[in-house]
Amino acid sequence: MKKIKMFMGAVLCMNLLAVSGCDRAVQSAVVEEKDETDQKKEENKKTVQETVAEQVEAPETYRAIIQADLRSADREDKENPMKFTLTADAPVKVPDVDTICLKKVKRVAISEEEQNKIKDTFGKGQLMQEENNENEQAGTYTVDGLTYQYSYVKSEQESDVEELGFQIAKFIFDDCGDMTLASSEKKEREERFQNYIKAGIGKVSEKEAKEKVSGLVSGDWELFESSSKALTEGNTTLEKDDFIFERALDGIPVNYVREISLPVNEQALEWENEDGTLHEGQSEGWENEVLTMDFCSGTIQSFLHRNPIEASNVSDERLFLLPFDEVKDIFEKTITLQVMTEDKNRMIAVDGGSNYRYPSIDAQSAEITITKVQLGYMRMPDSEGSNTEAVLIPVWDFYGTWTSEEPEYKYGNGEDGLVMGDVTMDDAGVSLLTIDARDGSVIQRVQAGWAVSTGNN
Repeated sequence: MKKIKMFMGAVLCMNLLAVSGCDRAVQSAVVEEKDETDQKKEENKKTVQETVAEQVEAPETYRAIIQADLRSADREDKENPMKFTLTADAPVKVPDVDTICLKKVKRVAISEEEQNKIKDTFGKGQLMQEENNENEQAGTYTVDGLTYQYSYVKSEQESDVEELGFQIAKFIFDDCGDMTLASSEKKEREERFQNYIKAGIGKVSEKEAKEKVSGLVSGDWELFESSSKALTEGNTTLEKDDFIFERALDGIPVNYVREISLPVNEQALEWENEDGTLHEGQSEGWENEVLTMDFCSGTIQSFLHRNPIEASNVSDERLFLLPFDEVKDIFEKTITLQVMTEDKNRMIAVDGGSNYRYPSIDAQSAEITITKVQLGYMRMPDSEGSNTEAVLIPVWDFYGTWTSEEPEYKYGNGEDGLVMGDVTMDDAGVSLLTIDARDGSVIQRVQAGWAVSTGNN
């Protein structure tokens, strides 16, 4: 059966469970010396403050195996259930900090200092050949025989993207060696590979990538994901190293989620809980911050920084966080039920342009693998719905991949059929479920439904 691999576009989660505890306070432990008077004890007692890791009591690894036969009244095949399997052997990432507080965040412009650093570092002192473009600063650099495109797009309106990029002019062809290229493109690719070798220094480590980012972009950054793959052209094989970063605020990451997974339209769909409670959609405001770097044979292939932010504390009050065991239970119960919900509220959409949700409600099987669980910040619209300011709340993101075995779909006159086969989502930066770390509510982080496929991303 042919495997069709598609990009994931949106995830829709239901608020199925409400766990009490958002008004609880963290009690301080008291350390006392023996045989002292009550007054002396009061003067000498010390408050022992738990760290966040101690507060949530999370294991280093989340392990689970869930298997179930899922049935639904909306399923065409009433006799045969969906074979559902969830497997987890995933690291649990908890910030090494003493406390988590609510923060306010606002959009800021990409500084002129950062722009100059990018030009000086990657342009290596070469002059830029400017290109005429009304909406952006753009041009090309020729460095070590390689042609790079530089662009800086400044946002003119609140909802616009602010973006700084520096990339090989035709680097997309470097990742597509199995594609049929025109002879001219193939020749260019061969020459580019040789220039990568001449200019490169070999493999780029995670430490080296993080150090380079720290020298280019202000603020603290954590590595969210890195990956390597071989690129081959003729007898030449090079290694490509990709790095995705997430901003850290006081040691707490702003959890990364692929922008393609978020709403295309700025007004999310209405959604309802299992009990029928209807919730209004919320405006997403501006796009999330993105910082990525790719290298080929140690030579920069692409750099992208989009929509930087600046944060400040709403208050210094320590937030109560649920124990991980309670969060884990909410996740396991919710994820199982959501696979079988109606179309507009189903868990996952494959891409932003699809009207179909996968795993479909008629899938023969669905296999989900949790790859990482992370406690960090998530941006939420403020009470006034501003497109320039928001709040950051602590959440647990359960990242993972999935594959579903889909049925044959009829079309046309009903005599022909399209066999979908396996549909797979295995991209990094896709949160399958987001849970508020304070009270256990499931958050509509990624909106599904046909409406998100209209408009331009």
